[in-house]
Amino acid sequence: MRPDTIEHLDAMFAEWPIMRASDAPSEAEITQAERQIGVHFDDDFREFLLRYGGGMVGPYPIFGLRPVEVMGIGHWSVLDVTRHYRSEGVPDVERWVVISEDHAGHPVGMDAEGAIWIHDHDFGGISAIAESFEEYLRDICLKLSGPS
Repeated sequence: MRPDTIEHLDAMFAEWPIMRASDAPSEAEITQAERQIGVHFDDDFREFLLRYGGGMVGPYPIFGLRPVEVMGIGHWSVLDVTRHYRSEGVPDVERWVVISEDHAGHPVGMDAEGAIWIHDHDFGGISAIAESFEEYLRDICLKLSGPS
């Protein structure tokens, strides 16, 4: 991730430590999670997990591999949330790792190429919303201006 993206995240989590996990997973745990889900995590998502474990970024959850108190019990794990949406038969989610949700409960996923998608159950389709995890963080979660 860009240094200024990390600076924004570090500052936000320093001010509001409850918004991130209390510890972070190891590289081995991340690799194991990728195997379990069957989707490679892009480098920026891996870096986010290694630094923060998971967290609320702006108003949106970024599911991770460690509990985040403000996300509540049972709705913080990237593994569990991805499995949930897959078990519900949400179209195209079998090709994603579900990294987030919008305020209407629509899954936000990352495909094997790192593109970010949303499935809108109201209109029954998927839409690309960002070219990368960092773009999703910067443009949608943090509302930062400028290219990613």
